[in-house]
Amino acid sequence: MMRVTNSMIVKRTKTNINNNRSKVDYTNNQMSTQKKITKPSDNPIIAIRSLRLRSTLSTITQYYENNIPDAESWMDCTETALTNMKDLLTDAYSRVVYGATDELETEDRQTILKALQSLQQQIYCEGNADYAGRTVFTGYKTDQNLTFMSNAEAKQEHYEITEKFDYRDVEKKKYYANGFDDTSDENLKNNSPDVFKEVELNRLRLAYDKITKDGNSLTVSYGDVVDTKFEENKITVGVKGGGSITAELEVQKDAAGNVLTDADGNPLMALKQPLTVVQPNSAEGEQYHIYQTSAGTTPPYTYGVYKNEDWDAANNQPKAGAVPAETVNIQVAGDNTKSPVLSAGAGTSAPISYRVTDTTSLRDADYKIGDNEIVFDHENGELIFSDKVAEVLDSNRADLQLDYDKTGFEEGELRPEYYFNCTRYMKDRDNITYENFDEDGNWLTQGIFYNIAGGQQMQINTEAREVFNSDIRRDLDELIDIVSTAISAQTTVDDIKKKIDSGNYEGEDLKKLEEWYDAANKQLDYAKQNMHDTYSSYITKFQGYLDDTNLEITDLGGRGERVALTKSRMGVQQSTFKELKSINEDMDLSDLVINYTAASVAYQCALQAAAKIGKMTLLDFI
Repeated sequence: MMRVTNSMIVKRTKTNINNNRSKVDYTNNQMSTQKKITKPSDNPIIAIRSLRLRSTLSTITQYYENNIPDAESWMDCTETALTNMKDLLTDAYSRVVYGATDELETEDRQTILKALQSLQQQIYCEGNADYAGRTVFTGYKTDQNLTFMSNAEAKQEHYEITEKFDYRDVEKKKYYANGFDDTSDENLKNNSPDVFKEVELNRLRLAYDKITKDGNSLTVSYGDVVDTKFEENKITVGVKGGGSITAELEVQKDAAGNVLTDADGNPLMALKQPLTVVQPNSAEGEQYHIYQTSAGTTPPYTYGVYKNEDWDAANNQPKAGAVPAETVNIQVAGDNTKSPVLSAGAGTSAPISYRVTDTTSLRDADYKIGDNEIVFDHENGELIFSDKVAEVLDSNRADLQLDYDKTGFEEGELRPEYYFNCTRYMKDRDNITYENFDEDGNWLTQGIFYNIAGGQQMQINTEAREVFNSDIRRDLDELIDIVSTAISAQTTVDDIKKKIDSGNYEGEDLKKLEEWYDAANKQLDYAKQNMHDTYSSYITKFQGYLDDTNLEITDLGGRGERVALTKSRMGVQQSTFKELKSINEDMDLSDLVINYTAASVAYQCALQAAAKIGKMTLLDFI
């Protein structure tokens, strides 16, 4: 039998008391934190599960409480702007419908004019809507506005813009010449009224007017083989897939050095010789050669496009009897040495010339456009041509590209960098180049995506080009011009009628007034009919703008619904993981009280027992 000493009893008692005190401390700490563990070593399994649950819950909380509300706010701001845009377009649509009415008085036209002028100033304002200082329609450039904000800023801007069209963009337009509004006695007595003229032509309208006259070039591509570019004193004929031939132009002179002219006195232009042949490598590895097949030094010139197997490389010319794959005709515009040639296209015999002019010159010339001519009205921002040219473009499925400079814009106009490939010229730093289309002409999207759930992204922005069509302002400009013309024509008729009714004119003077009155009425009839026809045709245009806006509102609403569904799911997941985290980490309060009470009672009992044992000696056990 082992001997038990007093010191052994005391030591054992102290150890047990300390264990009970540690348990009291542990349960007291649990009581304070209401957690199952305070350090990983308390329970490694709970600790590992806690880390996983906390990480997942943190991610869900970021989606649910930050990303999703931010996305919703951005989309709400966008929806408000689109709704306002819809209201503006609805108002514009109603004015266009009203303007198409046959029976309109001067007061009615004045009402339409003021309404359209107000809409013109407001139409793009919604495009500058911002959320938390970030504009919502400008793609990645959220620190910039969609439009020019002031005339002072806009007038200083200088851009080189590339605008592309195809044959399907060609539209009919009626132009008028010999209009008049001067009803002074001096004009009415000393001049005779010209016959009012109406001309229907085809046009391609640019996004802007008031284009710089010089420094523009037009490129036309036909089918899949040849395109032609016109700039300064050069013509460039190229092969799609790579490569081109550039022909420089020069004024033709006789042996004495005198400039040769055509029947109208315009200088004749011809190609400098010899021509340099470029052998391009297309995407399929095919090589092409472009060779002048026509003789002589006066236009038009005919070029043949030859495949590599039909080319005599040694003599730098086609093989004997070789037939060109395509034929290109080139005609130099003699009246403008800086506006050379436009090809009529592959397989077409009639050449098309290209020249640059302005609206005033076109009106003075009664809008006489040659059958094989494209005229660029830089003042009004239009390419104008005849039905014959339109047929050539249509039959050859032509693509057109105009590169032009524009210096000076107006407040409220759209900034080009959101719609076109362009270069912005800067005074104090390097120029900025904006690329919005790739080489194949595909739009490079600038969608802004938010992560709203694990593995789920949502585009929150709507790009300006999808709803703020650059044609809207130009359409409103035309509608304003047309109603202004009708108002002016009515005023002219009224002024001349007052002169006739005044009794102050007789004889030849009265007869001349009556001639002017007839001409003024003819002008008024045209203005009324043109207003009716144009406004009627624009009903479809503005309905299209409304449809585009409604489509974007619907698309935005659909994305908003998906965000709402994700938000609901994230809310449920957040609640679920909070509950799992609580089950894994938290102690039940009743269990905490019971455990703490039991540990405390055991500790107190141990102290009392130790006190009694401490008073005893070995003799008390004998």
